[in-house]
Amino acid sequence: MAQIEIKDMTFYYDDFYHPVFEHLNVNLDTDWKMALVGRNGRGKSTLLKLLLGSLTPSSGEIRRSGTVSYFPYLYDASFTKAMDVVKECIGGLRTLELKLLKFEEQFSKEYANEAISAAYYEVLNRYLELDGYAMESRICKELSQMGLSEALLEQDFDTLSGGEQTCMLIIALFLRKDTFVLLDEPTNHLDVGKKEHLKEYLKKKKGYIIASHDTEFLDAVCDHILAINKADISIEQGSYSTWHNNMELKEQFELRTKEKLEHEISQLERQSKQTRAWSNIGNKQKYPFAGHFRTNGTRAYMRQAKAAEQHIQDNLAEKKQLLRNMEEERKLHITQEKPQRDCLLMADHVTFSYEGASTHVLEDVTLHIYPGDKIWLRGKNGAGKTTLLKLLAGRLSAQGIRRRGGISIAYITQEPTERSGAVKEGIQADYCRFKELCMLFDVPPDFERRPLETLSSGELKKVDIAKTLAEHHQILFLDEPLNYMDVQFKAQLEEALSEEELTLVFVEHNTEFGERVANRVIEL
Repeated sequence: MAQIEIKDMTFYYDDFYHPVFEHLNVNLDTDWKMALVGRNGRGKSTLLKLLLGSLTPSSGEIRRSGTVSYFPYLYDASFTKAMDVVKECIGGLRTLELKLLKFEEQFSKEYANEAISAAYYEVLNRYLELDGYAMESRICKELSQMGLSEALLEQDFDTLSGGEQTCMLIIALFLRKDTFVLLDEPTNHLDVGKKEHLKEYLKKKKGYIIASHDTEFLDAVCDHILAINKADISIEQGSYSTWHNNMELKEQFELRTKEKLEHEISQLERQSKQTRAWSNIGNKQKYPFAGHFRTNGTRAYMRQAKAAEQHIQDNLAEKKQLLRNMEEERKLHITQEKPQRDCLLMADHVTFSYEGASTHVLEDVTLHIYPGDKIWLRGKNGAGKTTLLKLLAGRLSAQGIRRRGGISIAYITQEPTERSGAVKEGIQADYCRFKELCMLFDVPPDFERRPLETLSSGELKKVDIAKTLAEHHQILFLDEPLNYMDVQFKAQLEEALSEEELTLVFVEHNTEFGERVANRVIEL
């Protein structure tokens, strides 16, 4: 049973001083199946990169035993076949195979000498350490457990869907020898089927941390919760639901006692101020009957005042601890212009294929959008959902699409559109409304003066969504809006979209969200 020890670690980004962690002490067991949870911007991805070693603590240290691997990562683009890509990602196996083949050619032509033989045995030993000769059968076995066909291994890796690529790269991590796996939002972009296969696959594994906001998924695959809270970090054994229920019970207790606590804190702060004043007076005035005895009145009084002050401060600190992790609930209202009661947008028998492609992405699709429609575009990865959204919004062109004159569309994309520069750049919306939405989404208060590079992916997407929702529009398009988003944001958005009278078209693989929001479903 190995450990990862985080000892008195502090971390901040050098280009913009903003402490992410301060004097953090945590011990992690590498046999645990951990969920890493917390609101956007609390440092989940940063913590994973610190554990990996791609970021270095500003102070303190992280002690690891064994190796640590991280998803997502870039695969070796020098190989094209999927089997070769997976082998190379396991530990450079495909490169080792090519070297062994080259050595065998030299031996067959009697070019070998002592130096070549030594190099050959070095490569061979490394290949054996990685279980190279049995690896193809192991890859096929893992692929079957992931619910994928072995035939995919013979295809070019770049021709696979995003979900298939994700699953294969995760398989490669778990086939690495003696490694602790870090998975950062692995369910992003996965359709319902692929997510279910990944869930069943991870149930059979151990020794990993998953950073995700998909609570149902975490419930199925994790036995410990590592939570980055508002004011501290905690570890709890059990499922996500157990942890969440415990947090809710604690918050409910704190809410019931909040008014009383705030009154007690205010009272203690007044007492503390008064005690300090008495102590200062006692220090400046001379007791008229003071002597040099141990019972000197002034000194005794000052000691009593200081002891009372310390007692009050300890009590005050204890009271404040009870409220420090409580998350504030904020209600989202989406403002949308109400169009006339006729068809806003029509797609009639639309067929579309990308340039150079041999097959159609969409074929004979018909869709009419009316005011009040909340349309869920549902389908597997590669079914053309995002393509259809872009065609409807006018970002791609195809015959058969007509829009009512003057119709305005707000479009929220899968990925943040801006990842560098200043927040204020490129905002064409109502800036006051934009700022109001950012605060509502719990974007850091200093976000306006921070470079975008210092924000997390979730915070960047929240900024993007705030920009879009602050625009004047009559139809809202959302392409996988829950990617990177924390549980609190999901609840805010779900409530607003389901309760308010809006016109929208959205793509989302979260079934619960889709069923609560949509009043029409289009299967692709």
